[in-house]
Amino acid sequence: MSIVTSAPVDVLITLVSDIGLQGEFAPRTLEVTNEFLRTMEQDGTESLRIEIADILNARNEPLIGGGQMEITCKDGVVVPVIAYSLTLAPAFSECARGIEQLAAGTPLSIKISTKSLRCNKCGRLLPDKDGICPVCVNRNRTFFRIAGYLRPYTKQALTLVALSLCTTAVNLVPPVLQGHLIDAVFTKHQHIGILFQTIGVWAVVIVITALLQIAAGRTTAYLAGSIAADLRAAVFQAIELLQVSYFDKKQVGSITSRVTQDTDRVWGFLVDGLPYLASNSLLFLGITGMLLVTNWRLALAVMAPVPLMLVLSAISWGSISRLYFKVGQKWARFHMHLNEALTGIRVVKIFAREDAEMQKFRSRNGDLRTAGIEADTRWFTVFGAMTLLVASGQLINWIVGGEMVYGHQITLGQFVRVNSYIAMVYGPLQWFGDLNQWFSRAMAGAERIFEVIDAETEPYAKNDLHPAIVGRVIFDGVRFGYDKSNPVINGLSFVAEPGEMIGLVGKSGAGKSTTINLLCRFYEPDAGTITIDDVDYCEYELQALRRQVGVVLQDPFLFNGTIAENIAYARPEAGFMEIVAAARQANAHHFILAKTDGYDTLVGEKGAQLSGGERQRISIARAILHNPRILILDEATSAVDVETERQIQEALANLVKGRTTFAIAHRLSTLRNADRLIVLEKGRIVEIGTHNELLEKQGVFYNLVKTQSQVTQIMEVGD
Repeated sequence: MSIVTSAPVDVLITLVSDIGLQGEFAPRTLEVTNEFLRTMEQDGTESLRIEIADILNARNEPLIGGGQMEITCKDGVVVPVIAYSLTLAPAFSECARGIEQLAAGTPLSIKISTKSLRCNKCGRLLPDKDGICPVCVNRNRTFFRIAGYLRPYTKQALTLVALSLCTTAVNLVPPVLQGHLIDAVFTKHQHIGILFQTIGVWAVVIVITALLQIAAGRTTAYLAGSIAADLRAAVFQAIELLQVSYFDKKQVGSITSRVTQDTDRVWGFLVDGLPYLASNSLLFLGITGMLLVTNWRLALAVMAPVPLMLVLSAISWGSISRLYFKVGQKWARFHMHLNEALTGIRVVKIFAREDAEMQKFRSRNGDLRTAGIEADTRWFTVFGAMTLLVASGQLINWIVGGEMVYGHQITLGQFVRVNSYIAMVYGPLQWFGDLNQWFSRAMAGAERIFEVIDAETEPYAKNDLHPAIVGRVIFDGVRFGYDKSNPVINGLSFVAEPGEMIGLVGKSGAGKSTTINLLCRFYEPDAGTITIDDVDYCEYELQALRRQVGVVLQDPFLFNGTIAENIAYARPEAGFMEIVAAARQANAHHFILAKTDGYDTLVGEKGAQLSGGERQRISIARAILHNPRILILDEATSAVDVETERQIQEALANLVKGRTTFAIAHRLSTLRNADRLIVLEKGRIVEIGTHNELLEKQGVFYNLVKTQSQVTQIMEVGD
């Protein structure tokens, strides 16, 4: 575990590693001050000290399962400082950056945070890093939080409570009528008219019960539909507002299960479980009162197993809840695999991997089966014990009650009344165990839902600016890594003037796409700043900023709608003639008219009904209609034939006019018209210049062009 403290005196950073001096699992402390850094062993002794003035740089070297911080001194000596497990890598990466800041004499500006693999309270492994511990979660708080979804429907909820009270009162009447019939008619042989009068009252009670059930059912149906919709909307809204980094860590199937399966469990408990709990609790109290009125001694005798049932339910509650939480996790993994297998079905078939995917499915399905069997086995064991206690209550009534009837302490009618009440009271008690299972599943689902709702959303603007952007973009000392211990770009600095076209060039992994992701503000820099029109882009309102940024991707995503709807996606209010004008500029108008339904042609899922070049030109038309001030072209002409590329290049020429453009191209020759090329290598700028200037320099860019030309020649010879 790592700790950042506001330590005494001049200690600025304190990090506790989990790897000892000899490589064993043991705590070891790193302290950094303005003057020196040092490592402290578990017994408090100092094992290493380096003066800040002697430090040239600090870096973190990855190792198997962890890493090691190393300091390079000004005399060239490299000193291994401290080792750590993979969990602590981001914290030590930030610490290394802080050490470099101190060595350079700049103010300390770092953010150290760690992801926990274990629950801080109980020490159990978490389902996800910094996730929810299913054992230690506060279920009472979760329960009241999900009950809050009933608030907009207070009137209907109160109506359901009132109907439950009426139903409880009516259900207490039939046993009384049964006892009266036995004592008055069958035992004392009173007038036969009493029989018909009692039956008449009973019939009225039956009708009232039916009407109450219909009313309660209709109210429940309304609550069920409304709350289900509200829950799904709340989760989906939360998903839409999540940071892109959240989707880097979660698979689509796992997120989808939150919107479907988990919400179903929660609303099912709210509209069925809560009314069941309320009505049967009232019924239990009412029956207990009637039993005590009938004969308090017999009542105490037959209710003797009730405390045992409550204790059994309380004992089994926690373990059953944890098991059903585990089932929920297995369902999420099952959904993830199913979604992945169906999405990538073409790849599966191309590589003939059906058997392998089936084996993976069997594994996930087997895990789900095992978890379900384990949870249900525990539940049915508890349910069987409940059944035994219910039966013992009935036996007590026959033994004690039968003896009282034989001794003329109670009448036969009173005995029958008590026997009827026992069935009514023990039935709900027996199924309270089922309610426990119901509640456990709902709480597990709710915790997974709230994990999404409570996840960190996209950052809000500091000043909520909505200016008309001109398009001057400055990267100043930008550093960023998806994993903070492994920066993808480091110290990136350049200026793009309004209307200028900047080409980003480099090998795979050089940081080109990461630069684009930062510009779109999918992520924010770990260090340094990005300004647009000399304003930190974090000051802009996020939606307003993105409305000024347009993107044309290598593999454009089209929604399952018409061509016109996809072109107008960024501006749904656009008129038809505006859509057509954008399509003309994108060289898409003619092929659209060649379609049977023209602009009303359905593109299919992800644009499956269109060719790659057609999808690309529609995405360009979408960007033209969007009319951004900053344009991003990410491999926009790759993987198409020469004629299609020519048409796309013409469309792009229309698109980039007057816009600040950042282009990543697979074919380096397509960047000839760029005002400047920025050549990246390992996240740093190694060359800047025009296409011709960089070729004349015969540096990194020249070698990239030369290599690409050789590969092209080899492929042409092969053809």
